[in-house]
Amino acid sequence: MKRIRLATIGYGFRGAGLLAMARSIPAFEPVAVCDDNTDIRAKAEKDFPGIAFFDDPDAMLASGDVDAVLIETPPMTHARLAIAALEKNIHVLSDVPAIHAIEEARPLWEAAAASKAVYMFGATGNYFGFVQTCADLKAKGLLGEPFYLEADYVHDVREFAKTTPWRIGYEPIRYCTHSLGPLLGWLGKELSFVACFGTGSHVARDNPAGHDAMAAIFHAATGEVVKLLVSFTNSRAFGQHRYVCHGTQGVFECVWPLTGEKPKVTFSTREVYGFEKTIEIAVASDRPEFPTLENVAGHGSLDYAMLRDFAAAIEGEPCRLGLKEGLRMTLPGLFALQSAQHDGQLTEIRYPWS
Repeated sequence: MKRIRLATIGYGFRGAGLLAMARSIPAFEPVAVCDDNTDIRAKAEKDFPGIAFFDDPDAMLASGDVDAVLIETPPMTHARLAIAALEKNIHVLSDVPAIHAIEEARPLWEAAAASKAVYMFGATGNYFGFVQTCADLKAKGLLGEPFYLEADYVHDVREFAKTTPWRIGYEPIRYCTHSLGPLLGWLGKELSFVACFGTGSHVARDNPAGHDAMAAIFHAATGEVVKLLVSFTNSRAFGQHRYVCHGTQGVFECVWPLTGEKPKVTFSTREVYGFEKTIEIAVASDRPEFPTLENVAGHGSLDYAMLRDFAAAIEGEPCRLGLKEGLRMTLPGLFALQSAQHDGQLTEIRYPWS
């Protein structure tokens, strides 16, 4: 079997970890690293002796020696690099978010439609174990039809700005895919309108134009409501994800402290357990059926599952998270930002296929 020649653009924590993990997947053969930082390339040469190294992504994509690429660069570059790869029929696994600006959606959509290559969206949040648990409850009729969903992503990441300076001044609502991915999977519908507000800067006064937190209310065309809170500058001692899905037959909730603990998952339904009864469901934060490989890429077995699915999609299997899913998760945050910039004005969310 011919192996897929895999490269990464960006050799930071994620790029280095994913390329290392790809060595454990028989379909992949790591062949190249592109990074414009000399010191980082020197580290990559020690980690992967004998492969090719580039400081220019366009040169790497034009080399003819790469079949698939990981895009692990700052968000402002994701769309441009994905388009450049797709135009050369090179398969793409793009980190989140899919695009940085609304006007990038259509060129990326058209490039993917014209390409022979696969575009996969690297939304590891959709692989969390609890995501499947809620989907199973819905499939069995215990949850009913979702009508109100919400998510919080509260994590003080000011320290991360030292190694990822793109975070400085980055509006938090742009980074919505970790939260919206699971919610949209349970809802099964696109979001149509949004109103969003930012708090301004209160915790860190060194960025007066920034927002400590941003909150958005989304509306689907058929009436369902989604609420999202994202805060990357706050006074919490530790970060936390929170997901809630209110269905016509039951309520699912997951609270996950980002401290290495397992998520706390509860489910309540009048139909089965009585109105006053809530059960706690034991759910792993990772996917124990896949190897963690010492968590080399940051999300352990979730990354392994994602890379495995990327290889399968290249080999002809249906792509679990394609560009349409990626834009469904990304564009609502960008239109929410537009709403916040206009004092919370109700804003229509537009997609390049509609």
